Amino acid sequence: MLSERAAAYVRVSSQRQADEGVSIDAQIRRIKQYAQFKGLTLKDEDIFIDRGVSGGIPIWLRPQGGALHRKLLREGIPHLISMKIDRMFRIVSDALITVDELSSEGTTLHIVDLHGEPVDTSSATGRFFLTILAAMAEMERGLISERTKMGMDYLKRTHKRFTHSVYGWDTNEQGSIEPNWIEQGRIDYMRWMLNLGVTASSIAKSLNTQGVLGKKGGQWSGSGVLRTVRNEFHEQRKKYPEPEGWGSREWHASVPWSQEF
Repeated sequence: MLSERAAAYVRVSSQRQADEGVSIDAQIRRIKQYAQFKGLTLKDEDIFIDRGVSGGIPIWLRPQGGALHRKLLREGIPHLISMKIDRMFRIVSDALITVDELSSEGTTLHIVDLHGEPVDTSSATGRFFLTILAAMAEMERGLISERTKMGMDYLKRTHKRFTHSVYGWDTNEQGSIEPNWIEQGRIDYMRWMLNLGVTASSIAKSLNTQGVLGKKGGQWSGSGVLRTVRNEFHEQRKKYPEPEGWGSREWHASVPWSQEF
């Protein structure tokens, strides 16, 4: 008797994980072991990998998730395997809709590791556990996000370090942040140029030509320029004494912070 065919879905959420490939290899290895244990046929061409893609995007709207969906529908593959539930879903509504859709198409969803145990949707009990745990995971992420935001808001108000050093700011020995006035002057220059109608890409090119580097030593891009000038936290610098000579350049504080770019 021929074994039933399976497809698999693998996802890593950060580009660093995607570049290293460690998480990808680990997921594929466990998935293949599971397929062999279940007596399912899983070919390499039936393994779909989304690299550096957020789980907040519904699975069928992801690049490889969409390709997987089309293959499942076109070829009627009866089994779909994923390592963990959060590789497929981060939103409970996506989990509910997708599990129901797969069930209606005759496809069984297998999760290799659901809190240490495998589970599949071939039974009503399996479907129930998947949807309940997806709901719990979404609630937990929401609570973590709320706590993180509250903590960051407090640290911002007290001028303590709340993230890695951003362009325009330094962290002193006491752990507090303070303006880097040289970088603040360059931020004002960026805002001044944008206000004159110069594109962010042109500004980035000019900074790179001058040898002006980003906070971590990298080169500028148009998106990096916009991200820097749109950071509303820079306005907090007015609470600090300005250094001698500040205001000597025409772009220093020339564009109000209310100006949007």
